[in-house]
Amino acid sequence: MKITKLLLQLFLVSIVLTSCSGEDKIVEVSRETYDNGVIISSEGNFGAKDGSISFLDDNLKELENFVYAGVNGALLGGLIQSIAFTETEAYIILNDVNTIVVVDRISFKKKGQITTGLNNPRFMTIVNGKGYVTNWGETQIGNDIDDDFITVINLSTLEVDSKIDVAIGPEQILNKDNKLYVSHKGAYTVNNIISVIDLKDNNSISTITVKDVPDEIAFDSKGNLIVLSEGIKTYQGTESVGAISKVNLADKSVFEIGTFPQGVHPDLMAIDGDVIYYSVGAKLYKVGVNDSSLPASEIITVDLFTEESKGTYILFYGMGVKEGKLYALNTSFISTSEVQVFDLSNNAKIKTFEVGIGASKIYFN
Repeated sequence: MKITKLLLQLFLVSIVLTSCSGEDKIVEVSRETYDNGVIISSEGNFGAKDGSISFLDDNLKELENFVYAGVNGALLGGLIQSIAFTETEAYIILNDVNTIVVVDRISFKKKGQITTGLNNPRFMTIVNGKGYVTNWGETQIGNDIDDDFITVINLSTLEVDSKIDVAIGPEQILNKDNKLYVSHKGAYTVNNIISVIDLKDNNSISTITVKDVPDEIAFDSKGNLIVLSEGIKTYQGTESVGAISKVNLADKSVFEIGTFPQGVHPDLMAIDGDVIYYSVGAKLYKVGVNDSSLPASEIITVDLFTEESKGTYILFYGMGVKEGKLYALNTSFISTSEVQVFDLSNNAKIKTFEVGIGASKIYFN
């Protein structure tokens, strides 16, 4: 397994401390717990199976890369798609090797793994001691195969109980009141539905139609489902518009908070209270959940990589918002990525940290 020299250095010297003078200095420190901070998962370089996890403390004074490797003495061995959490465990989904690695949420010590019943796993939600994992199944670019499903896992035994067949391209999954809500982005094709799976009614499935390519989903303070639909891009077929929608779960009615102009496709979304933050390219915007139009201008533009050593990048590949701070991921798949932290009270950048290859997700532990 190949790790670049720079990444190895990050592993060996992995904590950044801010001195009283405001200057950064690097020291060797080893943590025993990874709570009260931010977890950053990095996919790794595709095919290299070098996905990694970083930890940034709430005070923005300590950053540790290669958390799992440091605790367990080995890399995870796959591409990290996403992580799901209970009060005590974290479930790390490795998409390319069809595996979920189970670790202690605080120490990140490995507790077990799940290697059966998965095929292209994506995201997971947890209800009543069971994990529900979206799977794309077999995929072919431009001609996806209709074999997509949700794996049901007994988390006390780490054994697969059953599976639920669903429409093409299940992506993100949330739960509320014993129902599962699944966005169907479409995998390598396109889709335009949210599946609603009633766990109390023998897993019966109904659907809600939204704009094309729904991906990010979240609940607002009143329990409405907020959906970010990217719209079909030119390379995917006949272009269509994206939108941010609010779904009333009582009657499944859909209200468009705003639709995007032709050719403009949103990427990421996070909700803090009743404020929706979303990105288009390098730009971050905000809109209220009760608004009926999208803003004309952005509030933040995330910086590009400028160093030649960074190579290719995907700008603004992941983000999270909490307690007035934006954590934006500026991502490289051949070298280290960056997490840029902004103060949303004045939209000023506070700090930038280096994290793993292919940084993609932010979690608050």
